[in-house]
Amino acid sequence: MFNRVVAFTSLMLVIASVMFFLVVIWGLMSGKIDEGSGILAMAGLLLSAIVFSFRYAEPAWLDPISIVKSR
Repeated sequence: MFNRVVAFTSLMLVIASVMFFLVVIWGLMSGKIDEGSGILAMAGLLLSAIVFSFRYAEPAWLDPISIVKSR
């Protein structure tokens, strides 16, 4: 059950990261965000989406409890 919750939450975070990534691109194109802030925001959101997509694919991979249980 815990892995399903982690997988679902990770999927929602991936979707949110991609949505905010698109919002930042729109802000850059409309001139509401300057280039430096936009690049940093896009890099952070892309990194977040990559990390949580791996977590969605294999929830036990980054699970701290599994590290403790294995010892």
